[in-house]
Amino acid sequence: MTEVSAASLSTRFAPTRRRFIAATATAIAAPILMTRNSWAQGKEIVIGIWGGAQGEFIRKQVIPAFEKDFGCKVLAEEGFTLPNISKMRATKSNPKYTVMFVDDLAVPICKGEDLIAPLPVEKMPNMANLFPRFNYENGYSTGLGISIGTMYRNTSGKAPTSFAELWDPRYKNGIKLNSWQNTSGLFFLIATAAIVTGKPFAEAQYEVDKIWPKLAELKPNIQNVYTSGVEAANEIAQGQAILGGIDYSKFIYPYTAKGAPIDMVFLKEGCFAGVNCQVLVKGGPNQDLGAAFMNRMLSKQVQKELAEFALVSPPVSGVELSAQAQKYVAYPDKRMDELSLFMPDWTHINKQRAAWTESANRIFSA
Repeated sequence: MTEVSAASLSTRFAPTRRRFIAATATAIAAPILMTRNSWAQGKEIVIGIWGGAQGEFIRKQVIPAFEKDFGCKVLAEEGFTLPNISKMRATKSNPKYTVMFVDDLAVPICKGEDLIAPLPVEKMPNMANLFPRFNYENGYSTGLGISIGTMYRNTSGKAPTSFAELWDPRYKNGIKLNSWQNTSGLFFLIATAAIVTGKPFAEAQYEVDKIWPKLAELKPNIQNVYTSGVEAANEIAQGQAILGGIDYSKFIYPYTAKGAPIDMVFLKEGCFAGVNCQVLVKGGPNQDLGAAFMNRMLSKQVQKELAEFALVSPPVSGVELSAQAQKYVAYPDKRMDELSLFMPDWTHINKQRAAWTESANRIFSA
């Protein structure tokens, strides 16, 4: 039998210093994430997200990283606010969805119909950075992305300085008016009430019933009432109309950023806030995983990427945006105040919306 010296055994079988360090580092680092998120392994949730560019970002950027970090599955269905409310209603007795994305107008509706649950703040530490104005219904929803709602124009002409100027004959057949079927279209009714009453938006929103004769006087200046914001923006960029709106900056600024002759118009009466929100569906599967996903949506990294991709303002503090994004978003909250970004009373407006729609339709369908 061949003798093997102790020194030889040590050389052949004892781990080298480099191997030991590498093995130790792997043993320490590898299980940290798995251990921290082991409770989520193999779980699944279904969420309702937006369509369009924001939905594409969520599907391609946020969900895959979240699934990897938590060892879970997130199934996303694209939709819009009203269809997403309908989905929650249809499955209320046996909830299918865990997280749903809706606009701010829907939050009081969802709470009133007992479709959503209070947010588990203890499981959503990123809520500590949430601007208070974007905490809805005392902890039932958070904002996710904020757009500026105002008129927009072809930049070849002079911009108006007040909503009152839109009745000027120089705009005859030159304005594309956003339909009140669209949430952002309702803002024009409030703006008209501000012109009629001389009151700020916060007070004028309760006096919309006074606007109908004044709104009828605008009819000669209206080229058409649109429902497709993309189509209207394209036509205004091509010079087929002078002004459009009220609509959201997230639909207009991507054209502006690419050099199209179109831009938002900031009028002295102020602007409106269009807020995309998230809610936790009451009784939905795997609520803990849903809370983790909602918390991820509020992280500074996701908010930075979403803001720079879709040109929407983050609802949380401490996000460092690129210089390019800062040109187009109202951020931080101090900038929102500078623009007089108004957030309507949706509980009131939702009750009046059907009557307002009927009255406006009578004027523009005649």
